This record gives sequence, C-alpha cells and structure tokens, in this order.
Amino acid sequence: MKYLKLFYTFFIFYFTSTGHSNEFHLGNYPRFSEAILWPSGESVSSKPSNVSRAIERADAIQLNDTYTLKGLSQYLFPSSVYGDSYLQNKLASDGFIQALGSVVKQFSCAEYRFRHDLPESTGCSNESSNRREAMPFVSGQFTTNRIDAFIDDQNNHVSFHAYLKSTNEKSLDSAFGSVHELGTFFGKLADRRSLVLSIDLQTYQLNANGFRGEKINKIPYTYFVILPKAVDIAKQSNQELAGRFSVEKAKLLILGK
Repeated sequence: MKYLKLFYTFFIFYFTSTGHSNEFHLGNYPRFSEAILWPSGESVSSKPSNVSRAIERADAIQLNDTYTLKGLSQYLFPSSVYGDSYLQNKLASDGFIQALGSVVKQFSCAEYRFRHDLPESTGCSNESSNRREAMPFVSGQFTTNRIDAFIDDQNNHVSFHAYLKSTNEKSLDSAFGSVHELGTFFGKLADRRSLVLSIDLQTYQLNANGFRGEKINKIPYTYFVILPKAVDIAKQSNQELAGRFSVEKAKLLILGK
C-alpha cells in the first residue's frame, strides 16, 4: 500500500510537471546579476556600477516613451561617446526607438518560436523549416548570427544600426552578451526572471544623398533593455503579438543619472 502511494505521488508530480512540455520548453538564461561586467572578472552585482545602480534605483523608462527620452539625451547619448548636444538631440529620436524596438521584437518572436517548438525563421516571419527554433543565443542560429535592425532617420540625417551580438562574438558569461535573466538585485525594477537584452548601437551621419557617411560613435555603445519574463512572452497568442507585447513592456536602463 505504501508502495502504491509513493508511485501515485510520483505519477501525479511527473505528469503535472511535464504535461505541457510540447507547449513550453523549460530553459533559463544565465543571470545578469552574475554575468561578468568588469575587466577584472567581477560580476554586475559584486560591486557598484552605473548598471547596478540603475537597476536598484529603477532608473529606467518605457522604451517607446519618446517625450521622456528626449529629456534624458545627455544620459542615453553621453558626450564622451556621441559628441556634443547637437548630435545628442538628433539621436534622441523616433529612429532610435524604432531601431531598439525592432531588435526587441525580433528577439521576442524567436523566443516565442522556441517556447512553442515552431520552425526556425528570421524576424517574425512564419517560414517553413526542417529545423525547430532553438533557445536564442544558447543554441541554434543565433550562436553564429546576429539579430540586426537598420533605421535611417532622414529628418535628423542620422542612421541607426542596433544589434544583438551572436554568442560566438560575445559569450553569455559576459554582461555584454546578448540575453540574460535579470537575477537578484535590491529594488523593485522588475521580476528576477525578467529578460535583459544587451543591445549594441552604431550610429552614422547621413550624407546629402541620404546614404550612410561618417560614424558618430567610433565604437558601438551598449544599451540594457528589460523585457517581460519568458513565460509571459510565451503566453501571447502568436509570435507577432509576442513581439509587440515585449516592445510595449520594454524598459530602457538610464545609466549615470
């Protein structure tokens, strides 16, 4: 009788734990709090930095908040990287939001495909493939391929190239690797299972013909964007809605405020 009771308990646990395995793969990204930030090898949470302070103080804005974005241009586009206030004001535009938003959306579509065992594709398309989407940047196509977005802002004569680096370019052991779970920090910015994207940005001036000319920032600059939890992204009805959901909920960290 005791044996039957133990077997019954195991049976219930196993099937309630795995009954939805075809709908939702279990998979956790490395924790951002434990990722290496410092050249000396210390993690994000091991000592104070602009990044950890922004998280703990909840210094973040909604990614699609253009009005607030413009008022924070000196923090988002530091003069040491992007130059004077003239360029800062040009870069604090809808083009910047569109570039980062496109990367967020593409990642979230890939994340949705992975969680629902859908065919591998690019962007948010429903391409037919013999391969299933792997866990983004852990295995599959994004170990060697980037997620890119190119936006030309003709009104401000600037161009944005935002991207998530492939894992071969930057390991997820690093805070500058493309995706992590937030992990444990002081403060209430977001759930510890929220996803964090480390999005690189290269900007250019557009010449008189509307083509990319000189680089504005000499090396790419990294922005940290907080997304919903993977489980919440996967709850959306399809990958297109998952992408839109993430863009709507995304928060951009403001460093050095």
